[in-house]
Amino acid sequence: MTIDADLLAYYDQMARKYPEPASAAAPSPQAVRARFATVATEALRPLPAGLRSETFVIPLPGRDLRARLYRPVTGEVPLVVYFHGGGWVVGDVDTHGTLAAFLAQDGEVAVLSVDYRLAPEHPFPTPVDDAREALAWAAEQRARLGVRTDRLAVAGDSAGGHLAAQAAAWFNDRHPGTVGAQLLIYPVVQHRFDTPSYERLADGVGLTRDEMRWYWRMFLGDAEPAANDVRVNLMAEAPRHPLPSTLVIAAEYDPLHDEAVSYAEFVARTGARAEVVPAAGLTHSFARLQPFVPQARLVMHDAAKRLRDWLA
Repeated sequence: MTIDADLLAYYDQMARKYPEPASAAAPSPQAVRARFATVATEALRPLPAGLRSETFVIPLPGRDLRARLYRPVTGEVPLVVYFHGGGWVVGDVDTHGTLAAFLAQDGEVAVLSVDYRLAPEHPFPTPVDDAREALAWAAEQRARLGVRTDRLAVAGDSAGGHLAAQAAAWFNDRHPGTVGAQLLIYPVVQHRFDTPSYERLADGVGLTRDEMRWYWRMFLGDAEPAANDVRVNLMAEAPRHPLPSTLVIAAEYDPLHDEAVSYAEFVARTGARAEVVPAAGLTHSFARLQPFVPQARLVMHDAAKRLRDWLA
């Protein structure tokens, strides 16, 4: 199958509307962040009917994290704690607002989207720590948030999938079984660039190997984590307690495709339920582009319904 025509049309439209700067110098992380925020506004849509949202601050030791809760206007529903993508460098609850809102609408769940601190200003392990502590806060605050206290899930896209998965594993290690499910959308899984999908799609559409190398450099900074550090490589060690039931979305034309599939296989080997949701014809970042790409909307809608069924 070839790359979805609607997705290619979107990329062409954005390239013409927001051409890359001609400067020979590599853009700063701040410039990359600002450009991403501008382009991301193209895919934002009004809050869907039947949802309400609330923006507030999560108070954590030494810092406050902005968060936004999307939920159906009626009924008590499970909570999904969401971490946005962007290579740990770009993105926030605004750029990923429509993605989170669609997940709440399609899955009939409450979605708490969290702004963790970004690299390189806040390199590893800061984003990891923020994700873990935000998840712990959300688990403790379920009654106050007005969501079901007997169900909890995490979700995230790309680097946000990485943060969600490691936070869930960490939390279940301390509170076995509390996080019951996770939806990981083309997640970053490991610090390596030599899988067959990386080789095949190194210079492809949506994400390149060089871009991913740059994001990892920004994220790790001067740190040199050990090979068995599960905060970096999600499959470095088998968990002591069961991982959540896991839905992994693997985009066909994504350098991260193979590591996403490998993570689902890893989860299954630990004894937990794991399924791969194939995203045929789609590239990295497609989940944010649902307003432009009907196939992206279909894949995400179906994945949200499956997550809802797992939390029922």
